[in-house]
Amino acid sequence: MKIQNQNDLGAVSSPGAKGTAGVEGSGRREAGRGVDKAGTDRAELSGLAGKISEAVAKDAADRAAKVEQLRVQVAEGTYRADPAAISQGIVQDALANTATAGGPSKE
Repeated sequence: MKIQNQNDLGAVSSPGAKGTAGVEGSGRREAGRGVDKAGTDRAELSGLAGKISEAVAKDAADRAAKVEQLRVQVAEGTYRADPAAISQGIVQDALANTATAGGPSKE
């Protein structure tokens, strides 16, 4: 079975491009040839992607532990909320939402 890549626009000339008609991207050409020769799919992730994945997994585990700790405290009736921290969080959230929503400008 042969698959034709119809998304390869390297040979298509755009109105603003000069001298690109008939030129195929060498990266795509080589990638297509590699598939025919090897016959297997292959994917590589950079070391950075692995580190990001580990950090996300660790953060999720830490968050789950914190939620479980709070659940136990609430169930036992020992949880005490910090009113100052709550009010500060509300104000910070409101300021952040105003900044990202295009709030009032300082002109």
